[in-house]
Parts: sequence; C-alpha cells; structure tokens
Amino acid sequence: MIIQSIGITSCLGGPERHCGYAAEMLRNEFTRSKIGLFKLQWHMLHPDNKGTNDDQLIRLNATISQYSAQCLKQDQPFLVVGGDHSCALGTWSGILNTLGTTKKLGLIWLDAHLDAHTFSTSPSGNVHGMPIAALLGCADKKLARFYPTNHTIDAENLKMIGIRSYEEKEYKLLREQHVNITFVDKINNLSQLLSSTVTQLSQRCELIGISIDLDVVDPKDAPGVETPVDGGIRADELIEAISAIRNKQKICAFEISEFNPENDINNKSLHLIKSLVDAFYYP
Repeated sequence: MIIQSIGITSCLGGPERHCGYAAEMLRNEFTRSKIGLFKLQWHMLHPDNKGTNDDQLIRLNATISQYSAQCLKQDQPFLVVGGDHSCALGTWSGILNTLGTTKKLGLIWLDAHLDAHTFSTSPSGNVHGMPIAALLGCADKKLARFYPTNHTIDAENLKMIGIRSYEEKEYKLLREQHVNITFVDKINNLSQLLSSTVTQLSQRCELIGISIDLDVVDPKDAPGVETPVDGGIRADELIEAISAIRNKQKICAFEISEFNPENDINNKSLHLIKSLVDAFYYP
C-alpha cells in the first residue's frame, strides 16, 4: 500500500526555525527501517524564499491546499507532516475546497493549545496559533489572506482534545462558537474518547480529518516540540488511541506538526511520530 505524504519544510508560522526538518527526518527514518506493509510516497513542499515571511507563507499554504485536494481525489487517506501548525490552513482548506458547500468535514484537533487567535488578539503574531480561527470563519482581514478558501468548518464538527494552555481571548471566541473542547484533565480513556468522537462525527460528516500538534503529548515523552506544556497525554496512550481508529472509512487525512529536532532527546519525538504513522496506517 502506498500512502501519499505531503512534507512541509517550513517554520514560517512559528517562532523557531528548526521544525522544517520534520518531514525530511521522518522520511529518512522510514527509509532506514525498510520494514512495513505500506510505503510513503513523499511530496516535499518548500517556501519559495521570495518576499516577506508572510508572503512566502501565504503562497505555501495555497500550494499545500492544492496538494491536499489532489491527494483527496485519489480516494485514500493521506499523510501531512509539518512544519509548524500553520500548515493546517493549507491542509484542511484543500479538503474543504474539494467538498464544496454540500458536504461536511469533521475535524479532530489534538493539541496543548487552542490555536484560535487572530492577528487582532495574538500576543505573539505567530500564525501557528491562528488556524482554528480561520477554519471557523472567524479570521480578521490579515489572517484571511493566509487561508486559501472561503469554506469553513461548522463549529459542531470541530472537536478539540488535550487542551491545557490558552489565552482568554481565544477561549472566548471558541465559547461563543460553541466548540467542543476536552481539556486534558478531563480525559479518562483517550482511546474510547477518540473512537466515540469519530463515531459521532461520522453521523453528520462525509469526511473526517485528524490533526495532531505533537505538544499534545507530555514533554516527558515528546520533548522535541516548539512549545512544550507539562501534563500532557502520554505517548503510549496516544499510540493506542490512534491505532483504535485506523481503517475508519471516513477519515481522509492524518496531519502531524510542531516537531522541533533541536529540542528532542535521543530521538524520542521522532520515533513517536513514526509510531503514530505506523499505528494509523497499519493494515
């Protein structure tokens, strides 16, 4: 089995400049192992290094969106490896553009953070903290330039899991939109939660996506992230939960972002990413 895989070698949406190596490192890791029942066919996307960082990121998201749409049309689940989490602006816009207005996308977002700022509210101005606002149709004028579609996700079809760090303004936006948020301290059984969430979304959505910010995992198990937050989901719990939802028919794409090799210890985070991909795509 061949899995189409989009590798995004960019950190333009975040504060660091090392997370762009994630896709290349994962590709090399799978090449070294040479064992498995599936093969990743990589499409590596790079910033064009022309103009400002904002201009480059706007064009990169448009390219990601085009590749995402192409992968979806092949009618099999595909993999996206960021980069920082601003890549989600491209990944899910491509799917929404393909679905149009008559079909619904459900999105399960596993993250330590809410990622629901706009340029009007963000204390840092980093786009990796803004994709949820754009996906919900709440972008301000500047953020809308980074989001290559007019289509949005219905708030009832967005499920956020593992949250434990946020600012009040983004939390207020999500409360107003009635987004379902499961904070990390309210998770009793992640496998059960994830499976039931997929089942619920399947009842009203034609397709479902999974987006993982690696910082949803406790830094003890995943130190190599951009913005670590103590007290996260343990690695073995997440692997087990992802394994429990593999082969679910409506899941169209699996996205992992925010790996920073500069912060990793003994390749723990890199090996975790590989384990998650193995768990999700194992036949």
